[in-house]
Amino acid sequence: MVSGSRRHLVKLGAIAISAALLTGCSTGTDSAGGGKNIRMLVNITPVLTKQFYKDLVAGYVADHPGVKVTIEAPTGRGIEDTLKQQLAAGSPPDILAGGQNTALAGQMAPLPDAQWVKDSPFAEASKLDGKVWMAGTGVQLQSLVFYNKDAFTKAGVTSTPKTFDEFTAALRKLKSAGYTPMQTGGEWTTGAQALMMANPNVMNTEPQWNAKRNKGSVTFAGSNYAKFLDVYQSWIKDGLVPKDANGIKYQDMINNFTAGKSATMVMGNWLAASLADAKPGFDAGVFPVPTFDGSTPPQAANPAMPYSVLKSSKHTAEAIDLVKYLVSDKKAVTKGLSAEGNFRTGYSYKATPLTNDIAKLLDAAGGKTVAIGPGLGDNSSPAGFPDELNTQVQSMYLGTSADRVAGAMDKWWSANAPK
Repeated sequence: MVSGSRRHLVKLGAIAISAALLTGCSTGTDSAGGGKNIRMLVNITPVLTKQFYKDLVAGYVADHPGVKVTIEAPTGRGIEDTLKQQLAAGSPPDILAGGQNTALAGQMAPLPDAQWVKDSPFAEASKLDGKVWMAGTGVQLQSLVFYNKDAFTKAGVTSTPKTFDEFTAALRKLKSAGYTPMQTGGEWTTGAQALMMANPNVMNTEPQWNAKRNKGSVTFAGSNYAKFLDVYQSWIKDGLVPKDANGIKYQDMINNFTAGKSATMVMGNWLAASLADAKPGFDAGVFPVPTFDGSTPPQAANPAMPYSVLKSSKHTAEAIDLVKYLVSDKKAVTKGLSAEGNFRTGYSYKATPLTNDIAKLLDAAGGKTVAIGPGLGDNSSPAGFPDELNTQVQSMYLGTSADRVAGAMDKWWSANAPK
């Protein structure tokens, strides 16, 4: 049986094979003297810049004469889109940093059955057909509500909301006080924020929800996804989120929040680093996304800074050795964790007060996490799920109702689920 995601892998594989036959396999230019050039395609963010990755691998390069590491930023719409272009052109990188979509797994070389792989966060959870193809650096939490404490005080919100009813009431007070109650935006962020708020409420009782949806035993329309979409629709109707959200870029979302224009912003723990850099003129706080019953939610989480090695690499051994360094070298791991405020048992760094508060939320949840985005391993969604949800949620700003979005997502998933 070939799963939906695996069918996608077959398609990707076919593209790569065809390209290789036409152009031969290229992994960049090695030096004339025998030096090896390891190319890394990395996920660029406001914090994880190209220079950050250059600095991250500097220690490895210094200890490995003859090895050069070239950091490459996406040239397409993102890392997955760029990888597809490079595969089609017969010039894929040696290492993929980020872009942990399970649909990419078929292009990756299996990582060794070694302790450093087993110790890597989410490595076992990402396993497909018994093979580990990705190693994460840490744990990235993605269901947090950052808020402006001064705005809450001015609006008369005296405690952080635990339920969606309390959250909606707080947003109304913040609107009356002159703030954009919740900062949303376009690009990838609309659907991502929806998943950040919905998943802890869906997977707190159904951790394997993606796998169950693949089997058709659960639906969007019959789950807390639909219940959340109803709430979200009411926020749009009542002006608790910007009506022009689809036209707001991610960086502008951050700028609006740090400028004190918006009172809350749902995002992953990496936002703490951006806030520290921006030095907003107010105290920022954080609380977990609300639940429908007021219970403490698990945190939706992903592997932080994951790495994979392309099967087509001419330097597989060296590339795997570099991945080992990135996910197990104490200095490299700590640098990776501290950059975005990520977490990993046994590693500590000088964190901001806000990051320390985020760590306390994970402790309060008992360390329990649930899937976000496309999911991992056998609990993965069909390829393209986050993009499809993003499109559907953005359509709500144009008048599409919550029940139609839930129905559209069920129809899309059924058409793309494993057969």
